[in-house]
Amino acid sequence: MQQTIGFLGAGRMASAMIERLLSKGYRVQVWNRSSTKVDPLVDLGAVACATPAKAAENADAVISFMTDDDAAHRVWLGVDGKDGALSVMARGCLAIECSTLSHGFVKDLAKTVADAGCLYLDAPVTSVPAQVKAGETIFLIGAEDAALQKARPILEAVGQQIIHFGPAGAGTVYKLMNNLLGAVHIAAAAELVAIAQKAGLDGELVAKTFATGPLASGPARMTIPGMVSGNHNEGIHFTTGLRSKDAGYAMQLAKEYGLPLPVGQAAHDVFETATKQGLGDLAQSAVIETLKA
Repeated sequence: MQQTIGFLGAGRMASAMIERLLSKGYRVQVWNRSSTKVDPLVDLGAVACATPAKAAENADAVISFMTDDDAAHRVWLGVDGKDGALSVMARGCLAIECSTLSHGFVKDLAKTVADAGCLYLDAPVTSVPAQVKAGETIFLIGAEDAALQKARPILEAVGQQIIHFGPAGAGTVYKLMNNLLGAVHIAAAAELVAIAQKAGLDGELVAKTFATGPLASGPARMTIPGMVSGNHNEGIHFTTGLRSKDAGYAMQLAKEYGLPLPVGQAAHDVFETATKQGLGDLAQSAVIETLKA
């Protein structure tokens, strides 16, 4: 029997996941704030919906891929309690939150979902859109065993690896610290490139040498070419503003546990500064511009 997935969001990662689910035979009902992003998905077989609640109607599972806590709150719980997905979800329905959100919000959402008789999973990912389309998603799960068992066929349709860290909130803990580490790597790489350029080193050679060296990390390797070229508008997988947001949530998490993270704080400050300078919608390589200003 064909299962129905309600999908909240149609950004880069969400659209890639929707395409993958459609290719695996799922019926997908999609809501997005900007309807134009849904049109290409409708051409592939998705059903466009006017509200998050409509997307969740008669769904076996609802997946959210939102920007931040506020957006996630609106799609799950609605505005003034109206049109939120949770208001129409049947008991036992899966609520799968793939967004990178704050730990506090995720814990509260998990309780609200459970109180409504539904099954909650935080399931953020560590992948780029091309990997999602290819079925190579890595899910970082925080959920009860029963919820994960029920959700596993859906996750396996999209994912290459499902890592269960513990109960609700645990997947988010790992994702936030993972993304903070990415911020550290990219901020440090920007300093490397900035100094190299000041010293007159060949930028292409710097990028090539770093990419093949022992200290190359995925985030730094992906962003250094843009830092060297100064082109922060093309091939955007993740923006400066989103990295700033995630790093901010990570620092909130550190405060929850009473741990000072001076290196993480410094990286967050770099991305926050870049965002305040109007670079938030550009690729993460744009952080180098804060060193040139």
